[in-house]
Amino acid sequence: PPSGSIALPRFSEGARAAARARGAARRGTVGAVAAAVAMRLTGQVAAAPVRGQDPPCSGKAAASIQHSLAGLKGGDSTVYLNSCDLGDAGLVVLLRGLAEGSGAIRVLNLGCNGITDSGACRLADELQRHPGLEVLVLSQNVIGDEGATRLAAAMERHPKLRMLSLEGNGVGNAGASALLTALSSRRLAATTVSLAMNPVQRLVGPSLENLAVAASTVRELSCVGITLGQLLPLYKEACQSGQVDPWKTTTGEAIRSIVLPSTAKQGMSFVQAGGYKNEPPMTHVIHAWTGLFQDLLKGIAMHASGKAEPSLDPSDDLWRYDPEFLDKSYFVDAFCCNQHSCTNRLRSFGLSDTSAFPFGDGRCQVDKLDLVAEQIRRRGGRVLVAVDSKQRVLERLACLTEMRTAILDGMPMEANFISIQEAHGMLTDHAEACSEKARLELLEAAQVSPGGLEGFNRDIVDFINAQVAVKWREKVDGKKR
Repeated sequence: PPSGSIALPRFSEGARAAARARGAARRGTVGAVAAAVAMRLTGQVAAAPVRGQDPPCSGKAAASIQHSLAGLKGGDSTVYLNSCDLGDAGLVVLLRGLAEGSGAIRVLNLGCNGITDSGACRLADELQRHPGLEVLVLSQNVIGDEGATRLAAAMERHPKLRMLSLEGNGVGNAGASALLTALSSRRLAATTVSLAMNPVQRLVGPSLENLAVAASTVRELSCVGITLGQLLPLYKEACQSGQVDPWKTTTGEAIRSIVLPSTAKQGMSFVQAGGYKNEPPMTHVIHAWTGLFQDLLKGIAMHASGKAEPSLDPSDDLWRYDPEFLDKSYFVDAFCCNQHSCTNRLRSFGLSDTSAFPFGDGRCQVDKLDLVAEQIRRRGGRVLVAVDSKQRVLERLACLTEMRTAILDGMPMEANFISIQEAHGMLTDHAEACSEKARLELLEAAQVSPGGLEGFNRDIVDFINAQVAVKWREKVDGKKR
């Protein structure tokens, strides 16, 4: 070789082949060791990804899991695997190790591990195997609505879980609603669920840090009901005093002239201020505040009595001979919600914004009506759409949104009509809201819902027209209008 150069050894093709074989053998040995570690943990994890089977987890994750399982066998009740590169595969390895009986677990911290909806669903399916679990931390992962919904259902059934941390994930309104419903239905007190730093729009600020406040609002509100035995005397007295004109006064105007003044001192809802101790409502009423107050009462009276033309006079024979109709409990937001805490100038009642809980606040009531309806459904109730004579309920985006939510959730729902009319076209094109901001937000929510705006409108029109057909058939059969 030239001066100053280094002579490299020459290898024959046979020598090169032998070297490649030795390298492959060494790599195979390392892979076999990793596979053996995983096999000791679960007995099922494959050495390499196999179609239709779970992939292996990383070496870091496997070692961390092995250490944690050993700690559980030694009497520890806490598993701390924060930032251990688990992913969904590592989570499955951990769950299988726990299922083999590694000891009781009380705290499970799986934050910052890249766990997705798939892993969250697997975890939700396994929670009932660990009845002693009290704290579950899943913060800073990539869990979305699907995973949050499955975790909510598992949490609701779990006997001891009192803290679920989901900060910094990808949970939206659907997942938040599922978690709120689970918390509202759960009997275990002092349960904390955190959704801070998630793209949730229906709750804001501190309300996301602990869903318990919003869940308490839903739970309490869903037990507040009003009866015809309380509404009809109120209506009769208001008509006699001139506060209500049956053919002109809307529900909103009736609330402003009757409910707000009579409850201002107590600062409560009409039901609470009156000290009424009604049964929890079995019917959630969707109605338009811009419709006639008379139409709202008539719609409820039709539903309670099954009569086509019920009298609104509380002394009528209909109510005297069948007094049980007067005791049926209904959830009507105008009378069951605290209008002093949830009404502001955007609803045109002249109250200052500082006196109201804004939408998204855990204490606000009027932005949680869909969750109230779900609680009523869970006790065997249903939804009633009170369609007024001018179909104002089909001209309010909030009412349309409530109907669509009930349809998507599969709630039992029916409609009553003061004047039986079909619905047509894109209802959202001309629908209004309490403000331009609210209108745009509701339209955006409808746009991103299943089927977009077209599907949103089609579902509601199909529901209304199906109910119209039912009512005409009943009218022809002579049952009711």
